[in-house]
Amino acid sequence: MASPGDHPQTPQTDPTAPGGPGAEEAPIDAEVVDTLPVAPAGPTAPSYAEVTGYTPAGVPTFDHVREKIERRTTTALGAEELAHGTTAGQDAERAFAEREKAAKAKLEEIRRSLGSPATPPDAPGA
Repeated sequence: MASPGDHPQTPQTDPTAPGGPGAEEAPIDAEVVDTLPVAPAGPTAPSYAEVTGYTPAGVPTFDHVREKIERRTTTALGAEELAHGTTAGQDAERAFAEREKAAKAKLEEIRRSLGSPATPPDAPGA
């Protein structure tokens, strides 16, 4: 058994043994392999045009213009649907129809007072 003052002994290695510090290493044969395309290592940052919708020259991209038109169209359609669905929207439609009816009646009155026929001869209904 070892006493507390003894130094631990390291095993003696043969310098000429394979894998030892003095041994020669055999060369490794390597073969040339065709390079394969490597995918990027992670997500790439979007381009300037993708982020802003404009080219560096300040011209809007086609995607940006198309998205803007689609957004305006859907907003208008949604607003129209909401307007027709509310009582205020229905009241506005009724008021518009009444104004149109009154305008047609006034036009007929003016035509009668001038002595012209009820519908002009070049009108589509004549």
